[in-house]
Amino acid sequence: MDNTLTVWPRALLYGSMAIAVFLTFGLLYILQSGMSKPKSATLVFSAPLALESTRSVLQSVQLALSENEYRAGDISLDLVILEDGDETGAWIEEKEEQNARTAIAIENTVAYIGPLNSGAAKISMPILNKAGIAQISSAATWPGLTKIGFQPGEPGIFYPTGIRHFVRTCTTDDLQGPAGARWARELGFTSVFVVDDGESYGIGIARLFQAAAIEQDIHVAGRMSISSQSDFEDAARTIAASDADLVYYGGITPNGGPELLRRLREHNPDITFMGPDGIFEQDFLNLAGDAAEGVYLTAVGISPTEIKTEAAEAYLAAYRENYHEDPEVFGALAYDATKLLLAAIERAGVVNRSDILREIRATRNFEGVMGTMSFDANGDTTAKIISGSRVEGDSFVFVKDLSE
Repeated sequence: MDNTLTVWPRALLYGSMAIAVFLTFGLLYILQSGMSKPKSATLVFSAPLALESTRSVLQSVQLALSENEYRAGDISLDLVILEDGDETGAWIEEKEEQNARTAIAIENTVAYIGPLNSGAAKISMPILNKAGIAQISSAATWPGLTKIGFQPGEPGIFYPTGIRHFVRTCTTDDLQGPAGARWARELGFTSVFVVDDGESYGIGIARLFQAAAIEQDIHVAGRMSISSQSDFEDAARTIAASDADLVYYGGITPNGGPELLRRLREHNPDITFMGPDGIFEQDFLNLAGDAAEGVYLTAVGISPTEIKTEAAEAYLAAYRENYHEDPEVFGALAYDATKLLLAAIERAGVVNRSDILREIRATRNFEGVMGTMSFDANGDTTAKIISGSRVEGDSFVFVKDLSE
C-alpha cells in the first residue's frame, strides 16, 4: 500500500505543533525577560555649580538619593548634574536652555531638579513643559512662575501645553517681600533706599518690599538698579546722600550686592543693609567680608539647625556625618524636594512622565524637614515659612519666624 498521502499530512501536523510550541515558549521567555528587566529613570539637576550655596543644595539631593540607594521602589535612578552658571555663580540663559534640551534628549528623564534662580526657571519651564517632564525647584521664588497678577502673560507663558508641570518646595516672594518690610518697621527703620539687580527675581522682590514698606509708613528715599558691572562708588555716594537709614537690596550675590555693601560702609558705616534669600549664602559673606556684619536677611524656610523635629534632626545628623558641615536653608528644601519626588516615582511605579507628574502634583501631607507640605493647584507648597536672620561675625544667626 502506498502511504505517501498519509505520511505528509502527519509531518505537516507534527511540524506545525513543534513550531507552535517553539513560538509559545519563545514568547513567554521574551515576556519574562522584559518583566524582569530592571526599570531605570534619570533625574537632571541644573544650577550654578560655582556657588557655595549650590553645594548645599546638590549635596542634599545626593543625600536623599543615597538614603534610598538611588531607587524609587523597583525603579533605579541616575542623577545627571548640569551647570547653568559662569565662574562667578551667575546663571546664564543659554546654559539653562541647553540643560533643558539635554534633559529632553535623555529618553528616560522623568524629572528636572532646579533651577535655583527664577529668571533661569522662566527659560527652562516652557521647554520642559512641551516634553511633559516634571520640574521641581527648592529656590525659584518668583510668584509669577505659578500665580496670576505679577507680570503680563505670566504664568501661562510658561505652560504652552496648558498642563502644569512645575512645583516648588519654597514659598514665594509675594510673602517674603512684605515680611521683610514688616520686619523693617518692627526694627524701627523709617526710611529706605531700594536697590535691585535688574533681574526678574531682584526687581520683583524689591518691588514687593517697596509696596509693603509704603503701607508700613516707611519713606522710600530712592530706587536704583545695579549689576555686576556697575559703578559701585557712584551708587554708594548716591545712597549715602539720601536720608535712608536702611538699604534694601533685591537680588542675588553675583550681581553686585556685596560690592555695593562694602562701598556703602566706607561712606556711611552706620547704615543698615537688608536683603532676601538671594544673598542668604556663604558666598555673600565671603565677598562682603567685615562689611556684612549686622546685615538682616529674610528667607523662604528656616535653617534646619533651628527646627526641632525628628525629621530635621535626622537630616541634620546625616548631612553632618556625610559632609562635615551644616546645610543651608535651600539645602533642606532640596532634600524635601528629592524625598517627595522619590515617593511620587515609587507610587507611579512606571517610568512614564505623565504618570510621575500626576503623582508629584498629588502630593499631600508630605512630612519633610520643613514640616508638613502639600502642593496646591498652582504647584506651590502649602508650607509658607519665612524666617529672619542677622549676620553676626561670619555666620547667619536666626532671629525670628516671620511667617504670618
